[in-house]
Amino acid sequence: MDASVVIPARNAAHLLPVQLEALSHQDFAGEWEVIVADNGSADGTADVVDAWTPRLPHLRRVVHAPPGINGARNAGARAAKGDLIAFCDADDAATPGWLTALHATDADIAGGYLDPEPLNSARTRSSREANPPDRLPLIMDWLPYATGASMSVRAAAFRALHGFDESWSGGGGDDVELCLRAQLAGHTIAFAPDAVVHYRLRAGLWPLFTQQMGYGRADARLYRDFRAHGLTVPGTREAARGWLVLLATAHTLADRERAGRWVCEAGWRAGRLRGSVAHRVWCP
Repeated sequence: MDASVVIPARNAAHLLPVQLEALSHQDFAGEWEVIVADNGSADGTADVVDAWTPRLPHLRRVVHAPPGINGARNAGARAAKGDLIAFCDADDAATPGWLTALHATDADIAGGYLDPEPLNSARTRSSREANPPDRLPLIMDWLPYATGASMSVRAAAFRALHGFDESWSGGGGDDVELCLRAQLAGHTIAFAPDAVVHYRLRAGLWPLFTQQMGYGRADARLYRDFRAHGLTVPGTREAARGWLVLLATAHTLADRERAGRWVCEAGWRAGRLRGSVAHRVWCP
C-alpha cells in the first residue's frame, strides 16, 4: 500500500465527519487507507467511523485507550500498511491535493501548510500568528518542524525513530520533538506547499490561554532535552522586557478585537515559567 492516513481522535464525533468528508475527496492516485486512532472516546466516534466506511474504502478504527495523542498516533502507525504515514487531526479538513503533495516529497518527514481562514472567524484568526505559507515553522528560531495536523513520515524512518515519544501526552511539543529527534539522527525534512489543511483554531479566551500555556510549557521541556544540541532561548533580560510590554498593554483586554493576541502572549509566557519549574530548567 502506498500511504496510510492516521487520525488521532478523542470524543471527536461532532467534528470528525468534516475531516472524513474532506478525505473522501482526495485526488491521490495510489492505494491508501484511513485509520482513526480512537483515544478512548466515550461519545459516538466509533459510530461515525462505521457510518463512513462505505464512503472511504480501507477506513478502519483502532483503539488506544490510555490518554495521550502520541500514543494514539503510534497505535495508528502500528496498524498502518502504507509506505508513507500521513497524520492529520480530527477537527480540521484536508484539501483534495493534501495526500498527493505529501507523497510527492522525497524527504523522510514532510509538513504542509495550515490555512486558518476557512474554519475560523476574523477575530479568532487575529488572536495568533499563522504558520508561514512558504516554509516550515522554526522552533525557537532553530530547526524546522512539521505539525501533527499536516505531516507525513516515511514508514521506514518512523520505525527507525521508534515513533512519537509517548511521554508527551499532548498540549504542545509532541510533534516538534519527533521532528527534532529525526533531524539530529540524520533524517530529512521538507515543506510541501500544496499539502494544505484547513486548520481549526481555539475559539474563546480561556481555551486560547490554556493552549498557549501548553505551548510555553512544551518550550521548556524541548529546551531541556535539546539545549545540548544547539537549542537556545532568550535571556532573562529580554524575557523581562517581554513581560513589561505585556503588563503595559493589559488594557487591550477590554478590546474584543485585540484581547486574543494579549491572552495568547500571556498564556505562552506563563507556560514557560510553569515549564521551567516542572522541568527544572530556566526557560524565561
